[in-house]
Amino acid sequence: MRTYLLQDLVRVRQHREEQAGERVARARRVLKEAQAALERTRQALADYVVWRVGEERRMLDGLMRRVLKLGELADVRQDIALLRDREFELVDQVKQAEAAVTQAEARLEVCRQQHAQAVRDLEKLFEHRALWQREVTHETERAEEAEFEDFSTPVTRSGSGDHHERN
Repeated sequence: MRTYLLQDLVRVRQHREEQAGERVARARRVLKEAQAALERTRQALADYVVWRVGEERRMLDGLMRRVLKLGELADVRQDIALLRDREFELVDQVKQAEAAVTQAEARLEVCRQQHAQAVRDLEKLFEHRALWQREVTHETERAEEAEFEDFSTPVTRSGSGDHHERN
């Protein structure tokens, strides 16, 4: 059997398809990690908001039951402002985590498209190789048939005098 002329190209395309598949798998892992990080930051924000509201109430309740010293109300307001600033930082972290998820989803989609193209390219070569193999098989069969016909056809000799006429 003859060697397929494009076999090296088949190997290259198989390698490309495998690499593209690995990139898809990595992109899926990155997306999963980004989604988990987003969930953690959202949970941290939700937990902090609950804690901050309770802490603000506790601070304000502490002020309500007694006579305040000079500047004490301003100090509590500043503490509350710091608590809210921390909440805004957590909101920013959630937005960054959401952006990371969006970016990971986009990367995964690009990787999927590249993998699909690599699969299509490889399949085209497989189809071509299958056609080539059928042609080679047919050529071989035709050659064998022609060779068989050469051996099975009786040889007739004309003009040798072996042919007698009857009257």
